[in-house]
Amino acid sequence: MTLSIKTAVTPNGEHLINIPADPEILAQLGFSSEQADELCAEAARTSQLQNSLAARRTLYMTEADPLFLEWQYDETPEKEKAWRDKVAEIKSLYPLPDRT
Repeated sequence: MTLSIKTAVTPNGEHLINIPADPEILAQLGFSSEQADELCAEAARTSQLQNSLAARRTLYMTEADPLFLEWQYDETPEKEKAWRDKVAEIKSLYPLPDRT
């Protein structure tokens, strides 16, 4: 899958959408190598964020939500711990990218 940059403004002021996150293409559009690298890095972070959120959402629905419902029904500390442990496990499996 090729990464793409949703929107960007070229150095000469053109507004572009859905640009391939490729330094060579970005250089041809007038971006400096530093700008191209940052745009590509941001596209990678965005893709990782979307993938992690989708994976988390799926696991929450299939694994954590049933445990939550059990806890709500039983109201025991053990059921609450099982649910919270599952949520923590899912978050550690699919961490969100740093926004630096």
